[in-house]
Amino acid sequence: MQKIKYLTIVFKNDLSLREIPQFRGAVIACAGREHVLFHNHTDEGHRYAYPLIQYKRIGNKAGLVCLQDGVHEIHAFFQSRPQPMRIGERTVTPEVERLNMNEVTLQAWDKLFDYRINNWLALKREHYEAYQDMPDEAERLRFLSTILRGNILSMAKGLGWFIDREVQVHLEHVSPLRLMHFKGTQLSAFDMQFQTNVWLPEYIGLGKGAALGFGMVQKRKMTRGAPKDETGADLPGSSAE
Repeated sequence: MQKIKYLTIVFKNDLSLREIPQFRGAVIACAGREHVLFHNHTDEGHRYAYPLIQYKRIGNKAGLVCLQDGVHEIHAFFQSRPQPMRIGERTVTPEVERLNMNEVTLQAWDKLFDYRINNWLALKREHYEAYQDMPDEAERLRFLSTILRGNILSMAKGLGWFIDREVQVHLEHVSPLRLMHFKGTQLSAFDMQFQTNVWLPEYIGLGKGAALGFGMVQKRKMTRGAPKDETGADLPGSSAE
């Protein structure tokens, strides 16, 4: 197990999915580019590590998830408040709606937890053709399960956690593949529900684009009826009980 610092911030300011990169740029401008964890670029190049400051859309609002050193680093942004920020064509003054600071324990258990993940960029370019050529849905699900398991292990490694037992992943209600734009290219994205024996913090990102709101994980409420996405709409391919 591993204890980590974990901070979630939700602002009163509305934010669309396409505005997340602009929100990121605005936060970086307020904090200052000398604070590397906001943008993960150094003088030597890119910081290839799990992002410790992540930009989110949580309940249609702008949000931030900060982990470990990112919790300390976020002070650079708040020291600039209430400085207005430019998000696309509009200027907003950030107002905090809620802030939750915790020390949480990451742990793998002998039971399964229920989650959903949205806009998960599962397939790298080299994996896309292999996925499309798979003969049946069962093989595709096994392939995606392996990728998600790898994403969980990468997240754990980035947070200094060595998982000392087998990581289990079971996929449910996987949406049809769709293409989403990420840094000037199109990548394959999915929404889905899954189970894993790893306890995951709310809103944490998995996979490619985790810093920019892709692959956001939320705990799944076990209610009757069709599974829902983050907007409250039915997940594609799902049906009510």
